[in-house]
Formats: sequence, structure tokens, C-alpha cells
Amino acid sequence: MLNRPRFFFLQTALALLFFFGSSHIVLPSENGPGFFHPPAPEEYPPGPLGDLVKKGEKIFTQTGTYAPRYTGNSLTCASCHLDAGRKPYAAPMWAAYVHYPRFDERKNALIQLNDRIRACFRNSLHGTPPPAGGETVRALNAYLFWLAKGAPVGLPLRGQGFRTIPVPKQGSPLFRGPHILRTPDTLEGMTLYQNRCASCHGLNGQGNPARGGSPVWGTQSYPMESGFHSVRVLAEFLKMNMPPGPSGRLTDQESWDIAAYVASQPRPR
Repeated sequence: MLNRPRFFFLQTALALLFFFGSSHIVLPSENGPGFFHPPAPEEYPPGPLGDLVKKGEKIFTQTGTYAPRYTGNSLTCASCHLDAGRKPYAAPMWAAYVHYPRFDERKNALIQLNDRIRACFRNSLHGTPPPAGGETVRALNAYLFWLAKGAPVGLPLRGQGFRTIPVPKQGSPLFRGPHILRTPDTLEGMTLYQNRCASCHGLNGQGNPARGGSPVWGTQSYPMESGFHSVRVLAEFLKMNMPPGPSGRLTDQESWDIAAYVASQPRPR
């Protein structure tokens, strides 16, 4: 019997190979310890595909401007998927594209990439899912397809998703030693947020566009349906990406505390 997910991956791999040429396919063993590198902005494909890719990039980075009918807050796709979907350990799009369709155990269903794109408009942008076959979804799909140029299909990629960090011990918040995390502390998280995050994201979580900081709670931030409302997911994102600069500037414990504090703040349902 034909295994449809594997058959789809094979079809996608052959399509990428045909369009971009076999010299671009780089497997993890050939990359060594390095990260996958998506194409540079000046390497847009020619013709109609390139036009669609550029449109998708604009929607991705300026969602409220180029897809205003479908957004309900001040965030963009790039608010969570940093560097226009390129940054490792910030749920990069080059890694996501090559892992769809994928089976969702919670829904007991096979999820297509277009389903995921549309769900993000509802769950993260607090808006309305654009039509499955519409220009917005087609442009975003083309942009992700281009970012994944040369990525091996269906295989783990260094930098995909978020980087897993140790889970705190439950129970007493008392000091347990330098290598044993305590239960996340929202009060400690508040102090850390004020000192490390507020200059860009605002004391009240409202964001600071002048410094590139998006809203992290309140009516213009992501709703409770977003993956970032999970303390674990947000902590993993913070550990590798915040404050902007070299990865790992927050400790694991600081990441958990800030995530717990942010998750405790009001946001849309």
C-alpha cells in the first residue's frame, strides 16, 4: 500500500531537485555541525514565481499592511519567526516547510501546510483565516518554498523549531543548586522583564515600535490560542532569542521566570 506522507515527501523532494538543481541539496552529514542556510534576499527566483515570493515576504514581514483583512492585532508573522523566518531556533520557516504535511496526534488528522498557515492567522494574529486557495496563502506558501531551497525533506535540521531547555522541578521555589531549576516565579519574572525586556516591549507589554518591540500582552498581542501562551514554548523561544543579540543571553531559569510572568498577563481569548 502506498504510504501517502512518504510519497508526498518524495514528490516534494523531486520537485525541489528539478527546480533548483541537485547541487543545492545539502544533507546534514554534508553540513557537519553547521546550520542550513536559506537563499539570500537577492537570490529571488525570476519571473512570476519570484513575484509571488516577494509578495509572500511582504505579507510575512508586514502582515497588517499586506493582509489587513485577516489580522486582528499588531503582530506580524515575523514577530515570532524572527529575521523574516530565517533565524535558527526561532521556528524558522525553512525547517517547517519540509516537514509538512504532518500528523497531528491531538486532532488525529494529517495537517497540510496551508492549514497551518491559515490557523496562524486565527491563533496568533487573532484574525480570520484567509481563503485556502487565495492569493495570501499562495504567496506565503511560495515564500516558504523558496526559503527551504535545498533543505532535505522530512529530516531533522539543526535550528528547527525552538531549542529544548530543561524543565524546572515542581514544588518548593527555594534554592536547589546552580544546575537544578526551581518552579518558575512570576515575581522574579516581573523584575527580570522590567530590567531586560521593557525597553523594547513596554512596561505594560504594549510594545515599542521605535525599538522593534512587539506587544507581548494586551489587546494587540497574541491570544490565548497561540503557542506562545504556553510557558514552555515561550521559555524556549526566549532562551535563544531574547534579548536580541548573541544566543543564550538569558539563563534557563530566567527564561522560565519571564515566560511565566508574561503568560500571567491579560490577553485576548
